[in-house]
Amino acid sequence: MAKIVCVTSCITGIAHTYMAAEALEQAGKKLGHEVIVETQGSAGSNPLSQAVIDSADAVIFGVDLEVKGRERFNGKPYIEVPVAKAMKNAQDLVNQVLEAAANGTAAKVGEGSSAKPAEKQEQAVKPATEKKSGGFLAGLFGKK
Repeated sequence: MAKIVCVTSCITGIAHTYMAAEALEQAGKKLGHEVIVETQGSAGSNPLSQAVIDSADAVIFGVDLEVKGRERFNGKPYIEVPVAKAMKNAQDLVNQVLEAAANGTAAKVGEGSSAKPAEKQEQAVKPATEKKSGGFLAGLFGKK
């Protein structure tokens, strides 16, 4: 039995977030694996403990938004799909992430083309833009 942790989130953070979580949990149960899901949405989130994350064999991100606290999963094999795919193909995703983790082909959180370069770029661009324009609303009110 493998242990998989998941994060689900949709744009509004209501129905699809929880439907995907339920689908992943049921798929795991049907396939004989333990699946624990953290939902991130407009109603808040239920963060997984670091101990639960550390004990997981793999991660599934079924998300339409950026994962909050993604660095907590660093080093874990993962797949990331839109929340709709997590709802419709949960069993396939469970099998896929476990197979990729077992044969070493899975990407690992925090390695390669992770969000870190984009994050650095955003931080570098934002302050410069704000200083030049005088802030977000400056363009609306003609301030420079």
